[in-house]
Amino acid sequence: MLIDTCSALDPASRADARTSGQAEHDADTYPAHVVARRRIARGNTVEIRPFAPADGQLIQDFVRSLSFETRYLRFMSAVSELGTQTVEWLTRIDHRRDAALLALVKEHGAARVVGVARYALLADGDDCEFAIVVADDWQDRGLGRLLMLLLIDTAHARGLKRIVGDVLAINGPMLSFVSELGFRVAPSSDDPTIRRVERDLDGDRPPV
Repeated sequence: MLIDTCSALDPASRADARTSGQAEHDADTYPAHVVARRRIARGNTVEIRPFAPADGQLIQDFVRSLSFETRYLRFMSAVSELGTQTVEWLTRIDHRRDAALLALVKEHGAARVVGVARYALLADGDDCEFAIVVADDWQDRGLGRLLMLLLIDTAHARGLKRIVGDVLAINGPMLSFVSELGFRVAPSSDDPTIRRVERDLDGDRPPV
């Protein structure tokens, strides 16, 4: 599975989120089943937990490890690494408002990020915009599906109405992926290279 991209993760588009108060790293703001160790395909086990301010280097290493294609589909540009300000913005989050989850594994005794999923609350207070990316060597193992469903569960538990995102039209695997999870896909009103995807949060969804 390839990744999506969305403006919710663009610091320039969400400057208010950086100044909304001290970021929290509080697992209690998520449904109880979200923050846990999970066994996925091929017998692999991952730890799912919220971002913390100290995760900056882990995030930077994760982005650097992504292939050119994966980075392009996520950021819609040839990003090679994140700037210091962007990393700080990504890791200092009010988890009561937004959601940001890491999937981690241990490799050679050290933690490694293999997936990131997050959403940002939109201005209407009812909808949120998601982004998700999985390491190239961890794609096609069910990790993206797990992270997306945990985001949906979190948004639903917090009373949100819809989860939305922007996906490049050339990103066929991602468009198929979200369609299978009940998202509607429509052309963007602003950009013919973008597809707008959205899902209501009051309906049934596949089990985690």
